[in-house]
Amino acid sequence: MIPRADRARPALLGACVLCLVAIAAAASAHAQPAASAPDVAPEIRAELARLEGQRVRILHQDTNDATLGRRYIIDDVAGEGAPVVGVVERRGQALWLVAEDGASYRLAGPLARPRIAGPGYKIWALGVVMARSGERVLVARRLGVLAPPWQRAQARGARKTIFAISAGAPTRTGGPQ
Repeated sequence: MIPRADRARPALLGACVLCLVAIAAAASAHAQPAASAPDVAPEIRAELARLEGQRVRILHQDTNDATLGRRYIIDDVAGEGAPVVGVVERRGQALWLVAEDGASYRLAGPLARPRIAGPGYKIWALGVVMARSGERVLVARRLGVLAPPWQRAQARGARKTIFAISAGAPTRTGGPQ
């Protein structure tokens, strides 16, 4: 026969788990997603929606009123810390991540492929930063796309180029699509 104390442990453990789940559900029900905050600029709402569930701070205390609600900092992604955030560029055969602070990192590792995050994409990347031959190298172990190039162009208000067919030859017009 199993002693009474041993039979009580699974029940106590089950009650603790249910209690923790209820606390987490209550906390997430009251937390407002960053993308739906009323003071967030529309051009970054889609980026913030891609970061749902991560720790993100929207910068409100800025000296330039034009940037209020238009900038954010990713404090943590999946419990692994703050990523490097920037735009991917191609330099020769290599892909580089140009961070928001101006620093450049050559992307290395299996995730450094144009099919995953090509030139023009705004991404976050987690990995190991090393110095090789006088350049910073980021060996990415995780990355996520924040904005594809066309979304970044629309946020900046850039106009798309339209190609119209005129007598069989393409001609460029600069109107909105």
